[in-house]
Amino acid sequence: MADQPLRILRVVIGLNQGGVQQAVLNLFKGLDKSRFQPIACAIENSGAIGEEIRTAGFEVITLGYRRQPLRTILALARIMRERRIDIVHASSYHPSFYARIAALLARVPVLISHEHVVFDHKRVQRVLLNKLLAPVTDGFIAVGNAVAQQVLGWYGYPAQKVQVIHNGVDTARFVPPQSRAEAKCKLGLDPQRMAVGMICRLDHEKGHRFFFDAVRALESRFAVQWLVVGTGRGEQQIRQEAEERGVGNTVQFLGLRRDVPDLLAAMDIYVLPTLQEGFPNSLLEAMAAGCAVVASDFPGNLELVQDQQNGLVAPMGDSGALTDCIEKLLAHEDLRIRLGAEARRHVESTFSIEHSVKKTENFYERLWRERRAAR
Repeated sequence: MADQPLRILRVVIGLNQGGVQQAVLNLFKGLDKSRFQPIACAIENSGAIGEEIRTAGFEVITLGYRRQPLRTILALARIMRERRIDIVHASSYHPSFYARIAALLARVPVLISHEHVVFDHKRVQRVLLNKLLAPVTDGFIAVGNAVAQQVLGWYGYPAQKVQVIHNGVDTARFVPPQSRAEAKCKLGLDPQRMAVGMICRLDHEKGHRFFFDAVRALESRFAVQWLVVGTGRGEQQIRQEAEERGVGNTVQFLGLRRDVPDLLAAMDIYVLPTLQEGFPNSLLEAMAAGCAVVASDFPGNLELVQDQQNGLVAPMGDSGALTDCIEKLLAHEDLRIRLGAEARRHVESTFSIEHSVKKTENFYERLWRERRAAR
């Protein structure tokens, strides 16, 4: 271990919303400050999560660059030199590519690339560039086993360099409510009607259209408040999909919210019909809040949800199956309660933020020791 706290530069595309961004906030709050000094760097923009990181006492740097590779790389290299960064830890393809090149220019000792998503097809440029950078990258973090399998197969990363570190959740922040009716009243929702919703980035890959199909099939049969929380580049398209399915006035679009624990406390059922995922923070949080969950059978979801044990699983892209799962939970209160309680227990025992942070700290220190020993 270094005599002084290791200086970590955590590089992401932005700090407005999303699972990656929430994971950065959770990590910063959990790291041992006597051993690590983290700095967050957003390439494009900051936002709500960036403000929370800053309020928690950490430095946040925003470059404000979009699709400016050379300018981004040079700016990152300057920051790394000025702050004498020991470890660069970058998430997702573009930030990781820019940050690793910059770290080589700035001669940063340890380079980490963090992989978050299982993709449905190869992109030749990404495969080639990741293979080229693999030999100079000290370690790779995968948020789940499915992600690890993909990067090992596609990019040829050495297995000994890849560490699976699942996202963790602050289980003290997401607590099942004593009364969902009271939680609904707090948010101005009808306490006499059930609440079913999604909380995630508004993006085509999250599968909102299948949720809307279920709303259309069930709205006349159950007294339900259908909620969609979040913003994103696909918001206009997703709102249009709701209109096309005739549920534009039925679904409540609540926008970007940071009172997610209160929203989940009010939800009887949480739905995530995603088509592309890594290891979903939103699903973790819903399960920690004791919601009965319905998820698609995407591999990352299946690392969390066991069908009929702590949630229900529907095949990806199957609106009928998704509808059946939601209907089953709407019709059977005892099933909702049992699955929600099991979901909470599963997250508490396996996916706490403390466990995730500890594995990350150990990974940082191992790579640092290996680099020092190689000098």
